[in-house]
Amino acid sequence: MSTSGWMTVTWEDSRLTWTPATYGDIEYIIYTKQNKIWKPELIIDNSVAGMDPIGHGDIFFKVKHTGEVRWDPPGLYVTHCDIDVTYYPFDYQMCQIEVTSFAFTTEVLNLIKTRDTVNTEDYNMNGEWILYTSRVEEHVLEENGEKFPKLEFQIVFKRRPGHYLTNIVYPVILISLLTNLTFLVPAESGEKISYILTVLLAMAVLLTLVGDSMPTTSKHTAAIGVYISIILLLAAMSIVITVLNLRLYIREDQSDTPKWLQWLIFTMLLKLNCKSKKVEDESSNDQVVSVDDDLESQYANYVHKSLKPVRNQRPQSQHVLGKMGDFPFECKEVAVFLDFVFFYLFNILTFIVTVSLFIIIAVCDVPPI
Repeated sequence: MSTSGWMTVTWEDSRLTWTPATYGDIEYIIYTKQNKIWKPELIIDNSVAGMDPIGHGDIFFKVKHTGEVRWDPPGLYVTHCDIDVTYYPFDYQMCQIEVTSFAFTTEVLNLIKTRDTVNTEDYNMNGEWILYTSRVEEHVLEENGEKFPKLEFQIVFKRRPGHYLTNIVYPVILISLLTNLTFLVPAESGEKISYILTVLLAMAVLLTLVGDSMPTTSKHTAAIGVYISIILLLAAMSIVITVLNLRLYIREDQSDTPKWLQWLIFTMLLKLNCKSKKVEDESSNDQVVSVDDDLESQYANYVHKSLKPVRNQRPQSQHVLGKMGDFPFECKEVAVFLDFVFFYLFNILTFIVTVSLFIIIAVCDVPPI
């Protein structure tokens, strides 16, 4: 954190008192040389730009007749902050400016705060961060059995998420939805693989942009980084599924559907079809329903012909397996059906992961103070 400002340090020196009436009603004077007056030697303990004492040799001191000395050293302070990017870009960050003195122990010098918060009267608004709150705490450092005073100025910032929502979060969610559209691309177009590879490449580029905009740290893992990684994994899985499905679609022997796939379709996937209940109801009346979807109409014929003898019994997997030789679907039809199943499945997974991300950020992201 880079902070420009000044500190106001006051103390009393009994050697610098006088009676104003005796000296022409002069109530205060200004010294220009620091070697003419005592001052505390203060340093920024968590500075990353040098450990020189605060203040410059030509800074003025204001001395009152009561012996009170005021010192306002300005400076640009670059300090270390422990950044937690878990809830990026909806995160809060707390940074400290630690002022201490290793020249004087607590037996000689005490650092006492004059305010409970940092004076922000001259604070300028920042386009990336909002000054959320601040406070000042008194601490004691122990080194080699000696105690040294320390003041800690704590400042809590809240990140402005507008830029990141527009340039990172929104594109990530949009591309994740585009990933699922690969299952709707017709196999005859010959663009299914090139489409999903393009989307996967765009997702990888976004992951790089997110990494470049966050501090390099392994202490904390950003939730949005995990989200993008999951979406990236789903995109990779969709590539594998698309390749295998295309191999099934262009198989020379269209009647040679794998046995395990036949079992999977009849025991699980067709039950997910929203019209399967209607087909079963019609088949129980010894009728075949004419529907628009050719796959469902063939399934109705299969139910009518092969499962009619066991209508009064609950269909078991062994009854279905016994009819595998009469599997009524071609490989192309199975491939199209699987595309629709995976399209809905991946959309549900994407929705769950996206909602989980925003719930975690909204519930768990609380300011440090």
